[in-house]
Amino acid sequence: MQIKDLKDKEKIEQIDLKIIWDQSTPEDKFGKRIKCVIVADAELESGPTAYLDLYNEDIDTLKFQDKIRIKDAYSKLVQNGKTPKQYRITNAQIVEKL
Repeated sequence: MQIKDLKDKEKIEQIDLKIIWDQSTPEDKFGKRIKCVIVADAELESGPTAYLDLYNEDIDTLKFQDKIRIKDAYSKLVQNGKTPKQYRITNAQIVEKL
C-alpha cells in the first residue's frame, strides 16, 4: 500500500513510510504522549505525504529520515480540497523501524 491508496476511515494492514518532518512538540492527550510527524512513501522519491501520530516511546526512538513499517492503523481524511487529498495515519498497533 502507498499513501495515494489511502481512503477515509479505512484500516491499513501495512504501509512502509519515511519520516520527512519531525519538528512538532509532543503533547499529552488521552493519557498518552502524542507527536505528529509528516511521512512519505519509503521507496518513492516524491509523491503525496501524510500526517502520522506517534505515541509514547516511539516519539523518542523514531526520527527524521527513519524508514518505518506501520501495521494495523487507520487513515482519516483531514483535507479534502487539496490534490492530492491529505490524510492522517493514527492508532497504529505496530510501528517498526526498518
